[in-house]
Order: sequence, then structure tokens, then C-alpha cells
Amino acid sequence: MSSGFSSCLRVFVVAFALVSTVAAQKTDDNADRGRQLFMRFGCYQCHGRVAQGSSAGARLAPAPMPLAAFARYVRQPRGEMPPYTARVVTDQELADIHAFLRSVPRPPAVASLPFDE
Repeated sequence: MSSGFSSCLRVFVVAFALVSTVAAQKTDDNADRGRQLFMRFGCYQCHGRVAQGSSAGARLAPAPMPLAAFARYVRQPRGEMPPYTARVVTDQELADIHAFLRSVPRPPAVASLPFDE
């Protein structure tokens, strides 16, 4: 085997392992547990009970930022939010909270709301 082929094969195997790990983690994410954690860690106090946002915290749902960006921000926030290290909130707990945020439905379109005339 050539050195180039061997290196390419190693990169492919590592990439496949990473994708498999992320895919496996996605199936382990639990929106119900995430909702409970969102409440337990007090996220709702600033972000609202369904992550709709408030004057104290940004809107997180529906359509949250990607998990990697979310985790980075939670670990090293800017502004008023305190950091939540891995000792406080585990990576799996963050993934579960993110699953909860993804599960929040979009509100109905304004045009679909009934108006009394």
C-alpha cells in the first residue's frame, strides 16, 4: 500500500467513526428530559418556559442554533449569562436541552389566527 493511500484510508476511518458517534448521540437525545433539565437548571427564568425569550434572555426556540454552537455559547457565553461548565451541565444534558429546543413547535402564522371584527 502506498503511503498516500494509507493516510487517506486513516482519514476516512476517523471521519466515519466521528459521524457514527454523532449519529448515535442524536438518537440518544431526549427532548422530554431536556425540558426537565431546562427547568431544573433555571434556563426558563431568562429564556421563558418554552424558550421564547424575554427581556432577560434571548429566544432559543423554535429553530435553535446548531448543537455545537449552542454548546460553545453555554460553556463560554458573552454578556450577562453565567457559564455552565461540563461539571455543571454534561454534554449529554446539553444535547437533551437542545433536543427540547428543537421540539418546540413554531407558532401559528398570523394570517391563520381568527380575528373578531
